[in-house]
Amino acid sequence: FNAALLRANNVYTPMLVKKIKTTSIIGTIESLEKLEAKQGSRVILRDLEIERLPTDKTPRKIRLKIRKDDGLKVGQKIEILGSLNPAGGPVKPGAFDFQRMAYFQSIGGVGFAYTQPNILEDSKTKPSLMSNIRQSITDKVVAQTSSPEQSVVVALMTGQRGAITDDNWTALRVSGLAHLLAISGLHVGMVAGVLFFFSRLLMACIPTLALNYPIKKWAAFFALIGALFYTLLVGATVPTQRAMIMTAFIMIAIIFDRSPFSMRMVALAALLVLAFSPESLTSVSFQMSFAAVVSLIYFYDLIRPYWRSVHSKAGILRKAALYFTGVSLTTVVAGTATGLFSLYHFQNYAVYGVIANLVAVPLMGFLIMPFIVLSYLLMLFGLEATALSLIEWAVGWVLATAYWVSNMEGASWHIAQFPHWIFIAMVCCLWFWVVWIGSFKRIVVPIFIVLIFLISIYKQADILVSLKVDVIAMRDINGSYRYSTIKNARYSSDQWQRLNGQANEKKLKWPKEGSAHDFPMMCDYYGCRGEVENHKLAISFNDRGWKEDCAWADILISQVPVNDRQCRAETIIDFFDVWRNGPYALWFSEDHIKIKTVEGIRGKRLWTQTAANQK
Repeated sequence: FNAALLRANNVYTPMLVKKIKTTSIIGTIESLEKLEAKQGSRVILRDLEIERLPTDKTPRKIRLKIRKDDGLKVGQKIEILGSLNPAGGPVKPGAFDFQRMAYFQSIGGVGFAYTQPNILEDSKTKPSLMSNIRQSITDKVVAQTSSPEQSVVVALMTGQRGAITDDNWTALRVSGLAHLLAISGLHVGMVAGVLFFFSRLLMACIPTLALNYPIKKWAAFFALIGALFYTLLVGATVPTQRAMIMTAFIMIAIIFDRSPFSMRMVALAALLVLAFSPESLTSVSFQMSFAAVVSLIYFYDLIRPYWRSVHSKAGILRKAALYFTGVSLTTVVAGTATGLFSLYHFQNYAVYGVIANLVAVPLMGFLIMPFIVLSYLLMLFGLEATALSLIEWAVGWVLATAYWVSNMEGASWHIAQFPHWIFIAMVCCLWFWVVWIGSFKRIVVPIFIVLIFLISIYKQADILVSLKVDVIAMRDINGSYRYSTIKNARYSSDQWQRLNGQANEKKLKWPKEGSAHDFPMMCDYYGCRGEVENHKLAISFNDRGWKEDCAWADILISQVPVNDRQCRAETIIDFFDVWRNGPYALWFSEDHIKIKTVEGIRGKRLWTQTAANQK
């Protein structure tokens, strides 16, 4: 808790509270990420000077999308005309909080540029060594490869994923291969493994070294240095930090003749990550990466005696079969362990992930990652063309596999978001099963079954209200959301669809006039009326609407401000209520109405600065 408090204050930045439509911005480029074709770049600026914004209210950093990005490099000081917005909060109570994530990156606002940046000549800031190396590698990859494989190769070699198209992302996610682009344990481990194996092989070919020196320990040291370089090169995100710490433990254990795989190693890695980035505890990357590692260590510790006996007597063909069996088991175990987290955070589970990984993981292990390591070395001499072409070919097969699997019938399983407390309880059950020694662990099985049952009967919010009340969603008798409009606040409605398990379904709109057989409201130009669980509900679109509804409704939701003194409704939610409290979620039952708001759930935090709570 002390680490969390220290971290929150160390990264402090003023957060924008109002939209700035047009303003002059001066800042230094801290990072630059190319987006997909013709979309420009996404840059993060620091050392900011923003027109008409006082210094004490100027964020430490902002993120901008710049279409006209010719000649931009990390470290340049630029002047640009752009528009800025506050970082967005959750679209509903309990949803993902982008504002929180931005705050811990010291980003106080996001926006886009209107004009070509003016590069100021008096910039004295020099880009870091890693930024220069990263940009140089990106330039070489772009010169030697082509789309769509190019963006994936850049992501694997530099950690910059902005250029990957939405179609490719969707195919990789639905097929269960998105983890191949989340630079984490798989990649760092493969880089370390490639360096360990080939450096030891090379030294073993020299009799003087092999017979007189501990080449295994030397190889572990070389692998450790190479893994550290790769971690810094791809940006050292939380999953990569975790992977690097665990890889370091493994290599150090080899150097000191210790067993490198244990739960204590995982616990120590988690402790170190959380000491420096305590906010990562709630992030999906931290949770899924540690869940995968813990489950794999636990599983292979159980089958280790049998696996060793079979492997020691195996020939070449049987060892190859064991490898593919290991890939399958690893995919099943890690996929099962991370499935809970995927369902909770993304409401999605890749049903055929095993099939896709059986093809993609061997390509990553035998071709892509070894040749990526080789291409880093060859780039020093300008000889990387052949290695990059082989990487591009292998990446093409990975993408082809992703599209093939994602197009299978039933490739993705969608469910509605379930409550946070159920998620925590299920994680605790899994944790107890893994760490407890003895038969008492079986007590979690009936508990887990009860929790699954509670998920199946959990009722989603009956009504959702967006931040500006520009879109309102209501559940019909089939459990699907219908929307007051599908033109406004599309991001909010898209996220509501996903959170309700309707990601692949077409959005349904309220009837413009009259009613629908499966929708409990009667609508016209002024608004909608209906009875829900014996509660009279009115939704007003304009001044005349709420004035007519006030005398009739038990609860009134209005897109415009309501004069409470002139309204007899028991519960009123109008434009200013939402402005103060954030998006609303409402549940109806016969005896009461449960109301939750974003600000009520989040509370007052350093990152929850809004125009409303500054009044």
